[in-house]
Order: sequence, then structure tokens, then C-alpha cells
Amino acid sequence: MRSLLAFGPLLRQMRKRVGMTQSDLAAAVGYSISTISSLEKERRLPDVATVADSFVPALGLQDEPLLAACLVEQAATARGQAPPSAFSSIARTQINRIGQDRSRLPIPSTPLLGRDAEVRTLCNRMLGHGGRLMTLLGPPGIGKSRLALEIATRLQSAWRNGAYFVSLAALDDPALLPATLCRAIGIPVEGTKSMPRRLVGHLRRKELLLVLDNFEQIIPARSLVADLLAECPGLRILVTSQERLHLRIEQRVRVQPLAGSAALKLFIQRAQMVRGDFSPTGEEQTILAAICQQLDYLPLALELSAARMDMLSPQQLLVDLGEKRLDLLRDGPTYLPPHQRTLVAAIQRSYRLLSPDEQRLFRWLGVFAASFNAEAVAALGADPEELASLVAHSLLQEERHDSATRYRLLESLRHFAGDQLALMGEADEIKQRQVAWLLALAVRGDQSIRTAEGPRWLARLDGEIDNLRGGLAWAVQHQPESAVALAGTLQEFWYSRGYNDEGQMWLSRALSSASAPSPDRVRALNALGQLLAQQSDLDAAEERLGEAAGLARSLGDQTGLAESLRLAGWVAYDRHERTRADTLFRQSLDIFQALGDSLHSADVLTSLAHMDLLDPSADRARIRVWLDESLAVYRAVGDIRGRIFALHQQGQLATGEEAYAQAAHYYDEALTLARPLDQKPEIAWGLELLGEAHWLAGNAESAEACWREALGYFLALGSREAIAITQHHLGQAARRRNQLDEAATLYTKSLLEHRAMNNQYMIARCLAGLGSVALAQGDRLTATKLLREAQGMFDILPPFLAPADAAELAALMAQIG
Repeated sequence: MRSLLAFGPLLRQMRKRVGMTQSDLAAAVGYSISTISSLEKERRLPDVATVADSFVPALGLQDEPLLAACLVEQAATARGQAPPSAFSSIARTQINRIGQDRSRLPIPSTPLLGRDAEVRTLCNRMLGHGGRLMTLLGPPGIGKSRLALEIATRLQSAWRNGAYFVSLAALDDPALLPATLCRAIGIPVEGTKSMPRRLVGHLRRKELLLVLDNFEQIIPARSLVADLLAECPGLRILVTSQERLHLRIEQRVRVQPLAGSAALKLFIQRAQMVRGDFSPTGEEQTILAAICQQLDYLPLALELSAARMDMLSPQQLLVDLGEKRLDLLRDGPTYLPPHQRTLVAAIQRSYRLLSPDEQRLFRWLGVFAASFNAEAVAALGADPEELASLVAHSLLQEERHDSATRYRLLESLRHFAGDQLALMGEADEIKQRQVAWLLALAVRGDQSIRTAEGPRWLARLDGEIDNLRGGLAWAVQHQPESAVALAGTLQEFWYSRGYNDEGQMWLSRALSSASAPSPDRVRALNALGQLLAQQSDLDAAEERLGEAAGLARSLGDQTGLAESLRLAGWVAYDRHERTRADTLFRQSLDIFQALGDSLHSADVLTSLAHMDLLDPSADRARIRVWLDESLAVYRAVGDIRGRIFALHQQGQLATGEEAYAQAAHYYDEALTLARPLDQKPEIAWGLELLGEAHWLAGNAESAEACWREALGYFLALGSREAIAITQHHLGQAARRRNQLDEAATLYTKSLLEHRAMNNQYMIARCLAGLGSVALAQGDRLTATKLLREAQGMFDILPPFLAPADAAELAALMAQIG
């Protein structure tokens, strides 16, 4: 016999079945009341012999061999023992015969996977106090029916009259429930009594579990469920439904999708049913895991998709799910019940149960690519209060994040909703409303990101990233000017989050799809130029910023022009054209100050400070004034990113004065601000600068740790020049560790990249590094050649090496003579 329930809950059920209290049972078996309580709560292991010799007769199970065997087997299982020999094969045969005679349950064609913990928990709840009515809730295809059948199969031996499974899928009239139950249980439908009274009369004397599957179509029939439970004390009812019954004694259980590993196992097992030789490779298993995720780990969707594996490869199936998902979820296996043979049919059935207003709201929600909140729904012209109804019908998932509530459609439901939206001719209008809301949201975020509310708004926009992507994709095709406005307004978001590649993609697509001159286009061109410069594509960045400046002048857009000039100043700086960079920064500053824009004026002042810090002859007092003015502005408005950049400049100012501990303090403070906000560019540069401060202070180990972490960020950002600079620094650290081959490799990688970008400063430093490696390896000829070439470049360039680095170079030159 299969052991299905824990001993404690089963003992409690058997005791209550015969109307005994814990005190009664304790007296009958010679135990204390506390011992009986501990056994039922599974705090104490049962003695198997005592259970067989004393508990079975005390509970009146001598004539109930099936129940007796269950109780003794569970006692033995709890102790990890075999049942006593008294429960022999003869008894087993009798037990099996009795069990078969009273089983009224369908026999599953396949085992249930990934639900063992749930089944055990729910079985114990059904047996426990208050477990007379339980409703399994969830959307179509999540596996409610199969879970209920498994619970009933495991529990049927716990009640004298077993369990019945009644499918209500074909019912659409609540008045037909009494007759359906009578037929299922075997009660004659003819007679003078009403069928509800006949049901009560029959069930009042019974002890059984009744499973009512797919109750959502006949919710008004819940009154019959309430009457049966009120008048039939030995009856327990397990319901599956998309909507709760709203009865006082109802236990509601929201069925969750399968775990990822269980979903993958189910998919492979079902695929092997149609393709016996299917044995996925490691790479294919990765693709299958992505398929399972695409299908929201819904068992029915997994089974239907796995049935296609006789015709499709995993990769083909994954592609098809993106292009024709609902087509793949039709025509399921014949071993499934008719209403479950296609997920589309199950969803259509659920959709038809909605009121017209609910159907309209469900369709409209198809525009969301991911989760959404009530504000977004209101922007579509719908009433957010109606969301509760779709949640109640299990067609909408409600999710709580901290104090915020968001909603989500499962992917298959979202595709179905989108199809219905298109069929009703509403798609364009609703999508326009969504894009308008997304643009308004982006504008609010843009106005707040550089204030004390910035962290909250960055997180808010990150939470909408999938909807922003969906809105941009639609707008590029159908409303190009809105696409330009939205992509450009997200400039600070793209930059702060380090979404360089994605930001460039959407900005390029939007600008290519629209041509109308506007301040929005200026903003988008500036944003694109900034992201291109972040990845060291300076030619393309300069071209976009020049276009932006020309358009801004023609439109009289002074704000856009000032920003174009500021960003162009950074491009000139990265090209090491310092005179031109200074001119552009000052032109930008004049415009921002004339506009009364103190925040962006502070940005330009910190830019000028950064550039002047590399000039030993620059006025340090003036740099301090600029930084103090800028920090005052940043603190006043709560702009964390501005504070971080100003702290970086203060650190560099301290570095130039050889106050390395003070410099490290500034960089640590900047990192403390940047890390919680996940400001990737600022974190990366903060680590790079902190590494330099440690290096110059003689702490090579800490410097290398900082640079390695910085390199990871720069690689993710795609910042070519920053990657190359950090590779040089790591070469320095490797050389200090006497790992000369590693150092040479890093110097060479850095040199090649800097030659491509014509960065004379870093070319000279890489040549010096390679020369020092050659000297350490005893190759004096190569060392002399490289070091003299480096020295020649240093002599031409303005002084920029830190004193410690300059002293090391002088020592190397002295060695070669």
C-alpha cells in the first residue's frame, strides 16, 4: 500500500471520525493526553506495535482493514520501519479489493510532478480542523484539476466511503448541479423528493470526500455546497475554480505555477512520450528552461508544447513561441480532458464567463508587456477598481512589492488578450493611450531623477522597463514623433542605469523613423551622442551632437543647444583637444547661466574643474571654488549623481596634492552614494579612481581589487577607453607582483586599443609599462627602445603623471642610461 499521509494528521482524523476526544483515546490506549497531543502534532514518534495492538481496536478499525493498514503503515514510515507481519499479503489483498470497490476517482494517465510538498500540505489541511471545504484557485492551465485528483487519491482511504470526483466542465447552469451530483454519487434522480433533499438524505449518513472540478461556471450553486456541508457532518468538499465561492468556512488556496526544475522535468517527460529518443543536451536543456519560463511554468502549456517536439527542435519551438504562441497551444494530447486539450480553449472558456465590462478590461490589459499598476490602467480609460474582479476570476496576478501593488497577466493570457484587442479593433487606440501615459511618466521621472526623489524614480522606471520597451517598439512603427520624445526623455535613465546599448538602439530607431524638427529631436540626438561617447565611439558622437546643436540653433532651443555644447566638450576632452573642450564648456556655461539653470551650470563647472585638474599650472583655488559652488547646488536639489562627480574631482584635487588618504576618503564617499542606486558609470569610475589612490599610496593589493571590480563594470557598459585604461592599471599591478607575462599581455591589449583611439597619453604609459617588463626580463635592447619612445611622447605632452609615477619613470630611464 502506498504511504501518503503523515501519521499525526491521520491519527487525528481517525479519532475525530469516531467522536473521541484526546482524553478518550488516551484512556483507551493507556497514554497521557499530552502524549496523544504530541503524536498528533508529530512531535513524538509512534510505537508501531502499540499502534497495531492498541490504537487500531481503540479506534474501531478491526473491521476497517484499509484504514487500519494506513494507520500502521504511517506509524512504521514515521520510524523508518517496515509494517508488522500481521499486515500480510492476504490482508493487503483484502485491503486493495475494498479500496478498489469504493474508488470513484479517475485514474491519472501520468504521474504528478513537482507538487509533492503541496500535496502533503493540502492533504494535512483537509484532514485538520476547519478543513471541510477547500477551494483550489488559479488561472486556466495551472494544474488545479490534476492537483485535486492527486489529493483525493491520497485521501480516499481516510474516510469510510472514499472519494468522488465530479467534473463540472460541461455545466453552465447552476440549477443542474444537484442532478449532476446525484448521478455521480449513484443516487436515483427519480422520485418525489427534490434532488437537493435526496442528496442531503444520502450524504448525511456518509463519510466521504467530494471533489467538484471547474466550479467557476456555476458560482451561484455555492448555496447547495453550503447546505450539504451544514447538514452532512461526514462530508468534505474540495473545489477547483478560477473564482472563490465566498462561503464563510471556505479555505482558499492559490495554486502556483511549477518550480523551474519541475517544469523542465515535466516538459522532458512529456516530450519523450511523443519522441522516445529525446535526450536533450546541456545546451538544449538551457533552451528548454527558457521555453518553460516563456510558458510561465504552467503544466498545461508545458504539456501542449512538449507534444510538438516530434516535429520541432527546442530552438525552433522557442522561436515559434515568440511568433505564434497561441497556435502552438492548440490540439493537445487526447489523454487530457476535452476542455483541457488546448490552452486556448481553456482561456476562451474563462473569457466567456466574464461580463462585457470585464472582457473589455481584460482585452485592454493585453497592451502591457509586463506588470503594471492601477495608475497605468486608469491611463487607458479603465476603472482600476475593476481589477479586483479579474483577480477574483484568477485571470490576473496581484503582486505586492514593498508597499506597492502591481498586476500581471501570465504570458499566454496576455497574448490571448492582445489577440482579442486586435479582433475588436481597439488595439491602436489603447496603445496610443498607453504610450501617452509612458511619455508622461518619463517626463515626471526626468524632472525628478536629479532631485532627492531620483532613486525612487530610477527604480520606478526600471520597474516599467518592459512596458517602456513595448511602448517604444509600437511608437517607432505607428507614432514616430512620440518614439523620439519618449526615447529622448529617458536620457538620464539610460545613462544612470548604464543601459548604453539599449538606449542607443531605441534612440537610433526612433530618430530614423521620424524627421520632424523639434526640441524632442534635439534631446534625442543629445542623448544618443552622450551614449555613443560613453562607449568611445567619438566620431559618431560628435556627428550626432553637431546635428543636435545645428537643429537647436534653428529652433531657438537654448537649453538643447547648451546641452549639445556641454556634451561636445566632453567628446573634445576625450580626443585630448583641451583648448577646444574648454571653449565648448564655457559656451555651454554662458547659456545655462543666462537661462538661470543652476543645476546644469554646476555640471559644466565640475567639467571645467575636471579638465583643469590635469594641468599642473591651473589655479587650484579657482578649482576649489567651482567644486564648492557645484556641491552646494547638488546638495540643495538633492542630486546624488552630481555630488558623486564633484566628489570625484575633489579626490583628484587631493591626489594632485599627494594627499592620497584624503583622496580615498572622497572616492569612498562617492561609492557609498553610488552603490545603493546602482549608478553603474559612477561606481565604475569611483572604483578606478579609488584604485589609483591606493596605488599611489603604496597599497598595490587594494588597488588591484578596485581595478578588477571596475573592469567588470566597464565591460558591462561597453566603455572601450575605460576598459583599456583599467587594463593598463592591472598591468601595473601584475608587474608589481612580478607576473611579467600577465603584465605584458595587459599592457599590449591596452596599447592596441589606445592606438586605435589615438590616446597619446595612454599610449606613452603603455609603452613605458612594456619597457619596464622587458627590462625586468633582461631584454635591455627592447626595454631601451620602448622606454625612449615613451619618454619622447611624455616630453611633448603636457605634464600629467602623478609624482610617484613620474619618479618611477625617471628611475627606469636612469637604468637604461
